[in-house]
Amino acid sequence: MVFMPTLQDVAKRAGVSTATVSKVLSNKPYFTEETRDKVMKAVAELGYVPHLAARALSSGRTGIIAVVFPYLYDMIFSDPLVLRILEGIESEASQRGYAILLSTPKLTDHGPDPKYHQLIASGYIDGMITLDNVPFASVTEPAARKGIPAVAIGYYETPYTVQSDDYSGGLQLMRHITALGHRHIGIISVPERLHYAIHYRLDGLRAGAEEANLDFGSLPCADGDFSTASGSKGAACLLEQHPDLTAIICLNDRMAIGAIQAAKQAGREVPTDLSVVGYDDIPMAAAITPPLTTIDQQAPELGRAAARMLFEVIDHRAPVSVRLPTALVVRQSSATVQPHLERR
Repeated sequence: MVFMPTLQDVAKRAGVSTATVSKVLSNKPYFTEETRDKVMKAVAELGYVPHLAARALSSGRTGIIAVVFPYLYDMIFSDPLVLRILEGIESEASQRGYAILLSTPKLTDHGPDPKYHQLIASGYIDGMITLDNVPFASVTEPAARKGIPAVAIGYYETPYTVQSDDYSGGLQLMRHITALGHRHIGIISVPERLHYAIHYRLDGLRAGAEEANLDFGSLPCADGDFSTASGSKGAACLLEQHPDLTAIICLNDRMAIGAIQAAKQAGREVPTDLSVVGYDDIPMAAAITPPLTTIDQQAPELGRAAARMLFEVIDHRAPVSVRLPTALVVRQSSATVQPHLERR
């Protein structure tokens, strides 16, 4: 028979009461480091694993939060931005003694898939952080109906949100490109009806174009799906149909990387013959050739801020929603319009 250590075994080994062990494992702040160390040493020596159901019954909490990253197009983990947000969430959760449970439901017009609703109904989680930017289906709303503490990263209308200033990011990109003298500008986006953040980035681009006396509606645009392949395809179409383009603005970095690849295949050097800029500042943005000019939306801090906010909600406080600033990161993929391009 396999020996399964109990809470009583840990208490006996540590020389404390079972109540003390329970409170230490629940990360209560009322004990000296010496007591905490004795309990954790006993836990390690015995290989004790807390029973989540028992913990929930005794404390009302499981010590687990769900992180929900739905997807529409490609698999969610092909997006480095998501991994950076997750990094920020995990760092805050681990400091609080919480584990994270990752959910990646598929979204349709009818909402998240049925397995996601099973998670909501399970009673297994203390709270939830969602990436919620899709207008036609929310992953936060089912949690709100069940009274589960939830924080949304994005634009879903809920009391607790963390947002990136997407409007400012779009505005900064267009100001940068027009300040370099570009007037023939293409845009690679994602259909804004499918993504709230894209809507605000496009609003920022529009405002920047108006500042530069450009007719935003006349700028050629191609739709992608955030992937590198879609950026390559979109740029190839734009360059074929509008050979006078001197710059392409992409609304995420992966599409910008694809656009640079397409430009090279079309015999256009970046940035000598074509400036390309992106959005997100994923790690690859600084590593490609040429390094990509982009917008830093503080992805790890989005995750950290959402986790801090969720723990405040779990602790029955009422935090204020947050909007994080964005910053233009200028690298070598954008440059002043060259005279030979202006003569086209």
